[in-house]
Amino acid sequence: MRVSRSSVAAVAAILLLATPAAASESVARGLAGGPNDLLPDMRMAQLYDMELETRPNGRVRLHFGTIGWNMGDGPLEVRGKKADPGANSMQVKQRIYDSEGGYRTRQTSAVMFFDGDGHGHWHVRQFMHVQLYRQGDPSGDVYGLRKLGYCPLDAIRRSNPPPGSPSTRQYPAGSCGIESDSFVLSGISVGWGDDYPPFFAHQWMDITGLPHGDFRMCATVDPLGDFAEKSESNNQRWTDVHIDRSMDEVFVLDTGVGACGPGVP
Repeated sequence: MRVSRSSVAAVAAILLLATPAAASESVARGLAGGPNDLLPDMRMAQLYDMELETRPNGRVRLHFGTIGWNMGDGPLEVRGKKADPGANSMQVKQRIYDSEGGYRTRQTSAVMFFDGDGHGHWHVRQFMHVQLYRQGDPSGDVYGLRKLGYCPLDAIRRSNPPPGSPSTRQYPAGSCGIESDSFVLSGISVGWGDDYPPFFAHQWMDITGLPHGDFRMCATVDPLGDFAEKSESNNQRWTDVHIDRSMDEVFVLDTGVGACGPGVP
């Protein structure tokens, strides 16, 4: 079947209206005969290993693990660089590879800072975000995850990775550098996840004074939309839990992918 240039232009216009800006640009490039962007697609795994801890000072913490999976067509590659040697933060660019072996680099609004959790490396601020609130009342009292900084890397590979997933780590531990570095290259490969177990520093929220009851936890990866992705509509996962302080227990009731939470403050 012969397709006219005007028909191709019409289809491109429709797709541009129906997709986010970064994905639209990729579609337009492909329809014009150029390479397609191999965009990442970040998704939250189910929160795991939830546990309550009462500290010696009487404060109560809710610990849990988080994993952010890349289920897209290409890696989420994060490149941090100091604006000048004396800077205490790094500006972040995202490298996007394409279907013909090339790449393009885009400036993001993300920021990297050093340490903050005793791990001694550079972190992307607010790469993940978790909130807890009473079911049906996201505008009420909201509790937040203590951890704010993340080093995106290939920590764990899915048992059923999507096509194009490398069998070995491309962004290993140590990718996020040391304090004296002026440039950092890290990321998450296709089919790999950035895993933060519940015993990691600041991987908890303080729920002291929280009453018994049912609550919703809303976990979001890339909550500020810093990075271009294949889809921006699947970055959140909600988990409904029952917290029983008398038994020092937390029970998962249900979980699913979907919009949740009051947003990042």
